[in-house]
Amino acid sequence: MSYKFDGKNLKYSSRTIANVRGNNICEGSGSRTVANIRNNNICQGSGSSTLANVRGRNICERSGSSKIATMDQVDKVIDGPGGVTKAALWYMFVK
Repeated sequence: MSYKFDGKNLKYSSRTIANVRGNNICEGSGSRTVANIRNNNICQGSGSSTLANVRGRNICERSGSSKIATMDQVDKVIDGPGGVTKAALWYMFVK
Protein backbone atom coordinates (compact mmCIF):
# COMPACT_ATOMS: atom_id res chain seq x y z
CA MET A 1 0.00 0.00 0.00
CA SER A 2 1.33 3.45 -0.86
CA TYR A 3 0.61 7.05 0.03
CA LYS A 4 -1.87 8.92 -2.15
CA PHE A 5 -1.90 12.67 -2.81
CA ASP A 6 -4.93 14.22 -4.51
CA GLY A 7 -3.55 17.76 -4.71
CA LYS A 8 -4.95 18.68 -1.28
CA ASN A 9 -4.65 15.70 1.10
CA LEU A 10 -1.91 13.13 1.62
CA LYS A 11 -3.47 9.85 2.72
CA TYR A 12 -2.23 6.46 3.79
CA SER A 13 -5.10 4.02 3.44
CA SER A 14 -8.07 6.11 4.64
CA ARG A 15 -6.08 8.14 7.20
CA THR A 16 -5.25 11.76 6.34
CA ILE A 17 -1.57 12.31 7.09
CA ALA A 18 -1.36 15.93 5.91
CA ASN A 19 -3.22 18.61 3.98
CA VAL A 20 -2.05 21.45 1.78
CA ARG A 21 -3.43 24.97 2.19
CA GLY A 22 -1.86 27.26 -0.38
CA ASN A 23 1.89 27.11 0.28
CA ASN A 24 1.42 25.66 3.78
CA ILE A 25 1.56 21.98 4.69
CA CYS A 26 -0.51 21.13 7.74
CA GLU A 27 -0.49 18.02 9.88
CA GLY A 28 -3.44 15.63 9.60
CA SER A 29 -6.69 17.37 8.71
CA GLY A 30 -5.92 20.29 11.05
CA SER A 31 -4.50 23.75 10.48
CA ARG A 32 -1.16 23.57 12.34
CA THR A 33 1.52 24.43 9.76
CA VAL A 34 4.50 22.07 9.87
CA ALA A 35 6.18 23.33 6.70
CA ASN A 36 5.77 25.88 3.95
CA ILE A 37 7.05 26.16 0.42
CA ARG A 38 8.97 29.23 -0.75
CA ASN A 39 10.09 28.97 -4.38
CA ASN A 40 11.90 25.60 -4.45
CA ASN A 41 12.64 25.58 -0.72
CA ILE A 42 10.89 23.51 1.93
CA CYS A 43 10.87 25.68 5.06
CA GLN A 44 10.15 24.79 8.69
CA GLY A 45 6.73 25.72 10.09
CA SER A 46 5.57 29.11 8.87
CA GLY A 47 9.12 30.53 8.98
CA SER A 48 11.93 30.85 6.48
CA SER A 49 14.44 28.34 7.88
CA THR A 50 15.18 25.99 4.94
CA LEU A 51 14.94 22.26 5.67
CA ALA A 52 15.47 21.06 2.09
CA ASN A 53 15.30 22.28 -1.49
CA VAL A 54 14.38 20.86 -4.86
CA ARG A 55 16.96 21.22 -7.66
CA GLY A 56 15.64 19.78 -10.88
CA ARG A 57 14.64 16.21 -10.03
CA ASN A 58 16.77 16.06 -6.84
CA ILE A 59 15.79 16.80 -3.25
CA CYS A 60 18.78 18.31 -1.47
CA GLU A 61 19.66 19.08 2.16
CA ARG A 62 18.97 22.58 3.48
CA SER A 63 19.97 25.18 0.89
CA GLY A 64 22.88 23.10 -0.42
CA SER A 65 23.32 20.54 -3.18
CA SER A 66 23.87 17.37 -1.13
CA LYS A 67 21.24 14.98 -2.53
CA ILE A 68 18.77 13.26 -0.17
CA ALA A 69 16.56 11.62 -2.81
CA THR A 70 15.26 11.96 -6.35
CA MET A 71 11.74 12.75 -7.48
CA ASP A 72 11.65 9.29 -9.11
CA GLN A 73 12.04 7.76 -5.63
CA VAL A 74 9.28 10.04 -4.28
CA ASP A 75 6.97 9.13 -7.19
CA LYS A 76 7.34 5.43 -6.31
CA VAL A 77 6.10 6.06 -2.76
CA ILE A 78 3.46 8.78 -3.27
CA ASP A 79 0.85 8.47 -6.02
CA GLY A 80 -0.51 11.72 -7.40
CA PRO A 81 0.40 15.12 -8.81
CA GLY A 82 2.93 17.60 -7.58
CA GLY A 83 6.52 18.72 -7.77
CA VAL A 84 7.92 20.69 -4.85
CA THR A 85 4.72 20.14 -2.84
CA LYS A 86 4.96 16.38 -3.25
CA ALA A 87 8.67 16.52 -2.35
CA ALA A 88 7.81 18.52 0.79
CA LEU A 89 5.16 15.98 1.81
CA TRP A 90 7.66 13.17 1.33
CA TYR A 91 10.33 15.02 3.31
CA MET A 92 8.03 15.84 6.23
CA PHE A 93 5.96 12.65 6.53
CA VAL A 94 7.36 9.71 4.55
CA LYS A 95 11.16 9.63 4.47
